Formats: sequence, C-alpha cells, structure tokens
Amino acid sequence: MSPAAAVIKHYQIVSCLGQGGFGKVFEAWDSKLQRSVAIKCLNADGMLSPAADLLREARMAASLNHPAFVKIHALEDDDNSQAIVMELIKGETLKQVIVNQTGVNQARAIQPNGNPSSENQSDENQSRTNQAINIICQIAEAMQQAHALGLTHGDLKPSNIMLEPSGAIRILDFGLASKADLEATTSMLQQDPQGTIAYMAPERLLGAPLAPQIDIYALGVIFYELLTGQRPFAELNGLGLAAALVQSSSDQWHYAQELSPKLIHIIRRMTAKQVAQRLSSMADVLLQLDALENDANPENSAFAENKLPLPEVTIAPESKKRSSKQSRNKQLKSAVLLLPSSSCLRCIRRLDNPQLFM
Repeated sequence: MSPAAAVIKHYQIVSCLGQGGFGKVFEAWDSKLQRSVAIKCLNADGMLSPAADLLREARMAASLNHPAFVKIHALEDDDNSQAIVMELIKGETLKQVIVNQTGVNQARAIQPNGNPSSENQSDENQSRTNQAINIICQIAEAMQQAHALGLTHGDLKPSNIMLEPSGAIRILDFGLASKADLEATTSMLQQDPQGTIAYMAPERLLGAPLAPQIDIYALGVIFYELLTGQRPFAELNGLGLAAALVQSSSDQWHYAQELSPKLIHIIRRMTAKQVAQRLSSMADVLLQLDALENDANPENSAFAENKLPLPEVTIAPESKKRSSKQSRNKQLKSAVLLLPSSSCLRCIRRLDNPQLFM
C-alpha cells in the first residue's frame, strides 16, 4: 500500500500527520463509515518482514482495551503493502507541549518586565508540576495493563504520547512492542536495539532485551523533561548521548531549584542506572506518586525493600563523574557495537505544602 497513493481502498488521504517508528501516519476519510481515521503505512526499506511487523503491531495494539491506547479499526492491504487503520487522535504530542511551554518561558525571559511576580511564578511552577504528575499517572496506569498482558512498549517518548484537549493521554506506536516469551532464545546481540536513544535505559543500550523496567526508565525521563523543559544531556545526540547515558546516572542530571526533593527522588527511582534499584513495576510508580500526593513517606510503602537513600540535590564534581580512560573506552566500544542503526535513530491533587521526607 503506497503512502503516496491519494486513495487507499475506500480511504481518501487527507494529509500526512508525521513519521516515526517504522512508518508514516496519514489522516484519511473513511467513505464507507463516514468518519476520519488515521492510517499507518509501513516503511518497508530495510525491514526483513514488513507485513509481519505491521500485523504484529496491529494485533498487540488491538489486544489492549485501556482508553489510553489507540483503537485499531482494521488492517488493510493491497498487492504491495499493508496499513493499520486506527482511531484519529486530536490534540498535540507531549513533545509539542514541552516545546510550547519552553518557548513561552524563553520569550518571557527576554522581554522587559516580562517575568511574573514570585507568587505568580510559584503558581505556574505548581501548575506545571501538577500537570506533569497527572500525565505520568495516566501513562503508568495504562502501561500497567500492557505489562500485565506481557507487552512492553519499548519506545515511550514525548512524540509517541498525545495530549487530548480534555487532558486525557493517548499512547501511540506499538511498533517496537515486544510480548514476553519465556522460551525465547534470541538476545539483543542478534538484533538491533531500537527506540530513541534519549529515552533508552542504559541496559538496553548495552544489549538487554525489552522488559517492563525499560518502559519505567523511559517514563522517568519523560517525567524529568515535563518538569524541566528538556531531556537529560540535551546538547548531545547519537554516540555521544549513548555514551553519556551509559557512563553516568540520573543522580548527575541537572534539576531545577523549584523541584521538590520528593519529585527528584521519584525521578531517580524511576531512572536508576541499576535495574535492581529501579522501581520494578508501574504499580510501584503509582504508589510513589500516590505517596507524594498524600504527603506520605515512600519509604513506608510496599516496595521499601528496593529503596534508595534520598540523595542530596547536588551535581557530582566533574572528577567524580569521569571514569577511567580504560573504562570509558570499553563502554564506548559497547555503545558503538550495540547502538541502533542510523534508520533507528530517528489522580492528582494540588501539592500545596510539599515537605521533605526523611
């Protein structure tokens, strides 16, 4: 099914909505049912079995009945290719939300008398924090269901998450999703790790297979970006970014002064470099956020056995951030060998009185 075709069966192509994962997504008009839909057409270049990949994605997405996941209407094909026909989501991606918010803040900073009063600034920061927590809660609840079914998304990132005008979150693109197979023998050493590097857990960059903790790490990075306006190591890309993620930890990320130690602690728990120290499930993420919401101590929750001490909110000195030359070279080589190919680089109440938990 050619993405360039103006008509796909009884679907009239209206516009191209974007490109990501393995294909392009178009807005189209379903002339039979008289409704607007989205159609994802697979990019077959370089894929070993594009039809099978698209069918697998459609089946995985169709198996999910949580309202946050996009509904699948049909799988259409012609002599050349296949496409998924799905629900058309109105709204903007979290990437657009973050860019727009950052743009507003930057414009305000360069305008004379453009900065709000300290009280108004505090209200704006609180509103942004509340929205971020609400979004993360919604995603965690949805992904909890997916994980219960043995599905790992594998490519959670702001451009794959839509925010509807109602405030509801919709999760897109299960193109990289993996269903747990206890008898699987193929390791990541035999297939390219795919996904966007900035949101990939360190163990994934080093060849680990997809697992729920990888989605938790990605969600933690999204949480960080929603709160700070930029992803970790925003100035880096490609190999440099991968090396930074492998060699450092979220303890060394820059955190804005207005973020409470509780929020920072949760982000660090979600993005812990060692899997054993990371929150082990989306249920744990929700428990942490619930504890934050209720001004409770997360150390008293059901997952206290995996707790990390609440660290000081400081950035490690440069000398401590650097590993030995031999270690750096070894990690860089690992990142080079296991990085994705170039084609792959592509709930809440108001927190009025946050307090330190000891």
